Amino acid sequence: MAESLEKLGFSETTPFCYKDGTLTDNEEDGLLAPSLQEVQAWIGRRKRLDVLVYREVFFNQVGKFYAVIINRKDGMMRETAKCPTYNHALETGLRVAINYLGKKKRRRRKG
Repeated sequence: MAESLEKLGFSETTPFCYKDGTLTDNEEDGLLAPSLQEVQAWIGRRKRLDVLVYREVFFNQVGKFYAVIINRKDGMMRETAKCPTYNHALETGLRVAINYLGKKKRRRRKG
């Protein structure tokens, strides 16, 4: 995820980075390693995609978590598969959003 974010232009200060594949304190020449919440905020602020996590509720029974990705530019909305935990659903939603942004960037380069 960190490499994909770098390709999309993520350059905000984070407390950690990857150096030779190992997570370490942030160094200048390392690959930035933001938290899921930092990625969520950046994608919302910079790319205008909201990644929101919800929990299934059916007749007062709570179920698994899922993420909804909303594109604020055109209203496109997409749901992810159900996940056992909040963080897993958030990570899944962020991966879907990053994938979407990467495809969009590649299409722009070709056209």
